Amino acid sequence: MDSIRSKSTVRLPPSANIKIGLLIASVITTIGILLYAHRLVDELKIREQRIAQLTANALDYIQNNDEFDARLYLRVIEYIRNSGVPMIINDKDDMPVIDTLNYRSFNINIPLDTTQSRTEREAFLKNEMRRMDRLYKPIVITYTDSKGKKSVTNFIHYGDSIILSKIEELPLIQLLLGLVVVVIGYLSFAYLKRSEQSNIWVGMSKETAHQLGTPLSSLLAWAEMLKLKSDDPQEVITIAGEITKDIERLNRIAIRFSKIGSVPDLKDQNIVTVVSSVMGYLEDRMPRLGRHITFSLESSKDEIIMKINRELFEWVMENLIKNAAEAIETETGSIHVNIDYHEKTHSVTIDVTDTGKGMEGRQKKDIFRPGYSTKSRGWGLGLPLAKRIIEEYHHGKLFVKESAPGKGTTFRIKLG
Repeated sequence: MDSIRSKSTVRLPPSANIKIGLLIASVITTIGILLYAHRLVDELKIREQRIAQLTANALDYIQNNDEFDARLYLRVIEYIRNSGVPMIINDKDDMPVIDTLNYRSFNINIPLDTTQSRTEREAFLKNEMRRMDRLYKPIVITYTDSKGKKSVTNFIHYGDSIILSKIEELPLIQLLLGLVVVVIGYLSFAYLKRSEQSNIWVGMSKETAHQLGTPLSSLLAWAEMLKLKSDDPQEVITIAGEITKDIERLNRIAIRFSKIGSVPDLKDQNIVTVVSSVMGYLEDRMPRLGRHITFSLESSKDEIIMKINRELFEWVMENLIKNAAEAIETETGSIHVNIDYHEKTHSVTIDVTDTGKGMEGRQKKDIFRPGYSTKSRGWGLGLPLAKRIIEEYHHGKLFVKESAPGKGTTFRIKLG
């Protein structure tokens, strides 16, 4: 049984699962962005290659017609300029010519520094041609004479437009930004996790002190009474019995903390008896703690058998009742527990109602968050622990059924 239990509890902590999920989501998102950007770049490259080929076809058509159509030529040039595709159209010797009056030798969408000399501009264009040729093969334009003989008249060198170049850089920028976001998210999560763990450790310490506080205070009170009643044997026996109860409670507290993080055994227990026992223990000690609170219990049946872990379930009820008692800020108040069994579903609901100060809407959401407390001396862990015990160990639900400022609060437990 111990080996099976130990295997069942070996699992990644939630923080590790979140980190792995964050990493996987980031990788998938990055790959998706890269694939989409790559596809977009490929489509734009095909489009610009078609523009270059269309330009070559237009110039080929113009040159192989007897009459030069200036309007068609100007429209071709305007189309190339609007496309943003850089082109260098050279003469038959494939040399860049600066004289743009010769339509057979010019450049489009190529920024030239007019302050440079002719030699410097020609050198610049040659460098641009070599760069373009590394991307795309130059397009050759030929002229066919009346005898059917072909001769080269022009070379078209072209490259990627500025827009396409920027889009090609976009995946890298997105990747870097994605890494920055992931790093910031990871660091933020790590910080929040450390802060939460710190709050939990502090909360556990305070919860331990709180759990021990009631029996220890009670033991101190019994010790004083023993001194006063030392000459009354019957009274001493009675006090000894109460001391035994407090010692047993200290032992149960140790058992409770030892069960956190392990899979508890669930056994058939009478819910009514368990709840009644917890209420009786706390009710007896409220006057000695200076509280005047009336306890009442109502149940639809005297015996309601459910599978629970008694030690942990008693812990839940104590947390709820103590929370209810601390919410009562007046000299007197009441805590009512109602147990209702549902025959059809074989389930049970337990309502813990107090006449305390109540909560606002926002507090209802935060009350089960570790470290959150509306009390100046609160530890902020009792209710989160109670919720975990009910929902994770007993597969039930614990929530605030209703609450209003000045009208008290009702917590509900659902089992089965």
